[in-house]
Amino acid sequence: MAAETLSTTQPDRRLSRVRIADRLALVAFGSIALITLVLIVAITVFVLSEAWPSFRDNGLGWLSDSPTSLDTQLSSAFTTHSAVVHAWPAILGTLLTTGGALLIAFPFALLASIFIADLAPSWLVRFLDPVVTLLAGTPSVVFGLFALLAVAPLIQDHLVNQVAAADYAPIVLLSGTSLLLGIVVLAVMIAPVMVAIFVDALRAVPNTWTEGAIALGCDRWRATRRVSLAAIRPALVAGTGLAVGRAVGEAIALSMVAGSVAFTPNPLDGVNAFFEPVRPLASAIVDYSEEFDAATLRADLFAFGALLLVITAAMTIGAKVIASRLDRRLHGA
Repeated sequence: MAAETLSTTQPDRRLSRVRIADRLALVAFGSIALITLVLIVAITVFVLSEAWPSFRDNGLGWLSDSPTSLDTQLSSAFTTHSAVVHAWPAILGTLLTTGGALLIAFPFALLASIFIADLAPSWLVRFLDPVVTLLAGTPSVVFGLFALLAVAPLIQDHLVNQVAAADYAPIVLLSGTSLLLGIVVLAVMIAPVMVAIFVDALRAVPNTWTEGAIALGCDRWRATRRVSLAAIRPALVAGTGLAVGRAVGEAIALSMVAGSVAFTPNPLDGVNAFFEPVRPLASAIVDYSEEFDAATLRADLFAFGALLLVITAAMTIGAKVIASRLDRRLHGA
């Protein structure tokens, strides 16, 4: 009788220990999530409060352009504490570099992920997987340094029209460190991120789906395009949103390769517009970070950061919403 009682109490003790461990884990993970949320809210409130003087003093004019260059306005904010700033050149620089990089990186990443996941031989996959991971984790300053020292001189010597550069010299300097190089560097940086996400999503598609499409008469490419890509649309949106978030906030590499001049490229200049310099929002923060002691300039730079924060949050939330809708549609919900 005592043996039976002992045998029944031991499982009860184990069960109670498991329940206590589960509760402790729930409390620990819940506390971590709560702390993370509090930190995000605190950072957002701090950035917006620091940026408010710049938005208050300029109103909607903050989003416009001005005959006075943005670099001159920021310098005046440091020297004479002028509160006037028109951030459109930096906003346009961010949109152009990010949009151009996305136009290059997305189709490349999509085709590369299809090749790695479905078409490449196993020995090549074993080589490409760590290469993609390595490129996705490479610090941006490495890309920027390589582009500045190796690619920019090639663009300067072989692509920039020297006659046009002499004609534009009184207005702007056409050089290898330009909008074009900024787009290329950003594309190289975000493509591995998208490739890694797209490949994992393609590998998660059940083989029976593509095999069924092939059995119905589709070739391998059509089965991939009609079945696999349709199934991973949520991952395509999520991966693209993550890559765009990294591109929008990139500062060091673009500060090195995009020209570091807050100029508004003129589309009427044709091809020469790609060789004109830009200074995106994140690069402006880095370039003027040593002058944070000036209250007016500090507010302007925090305003740049606030806009980046809003853009990144909007991209993340938008990608999440679109991915959720595509996922529900895929599963017939």
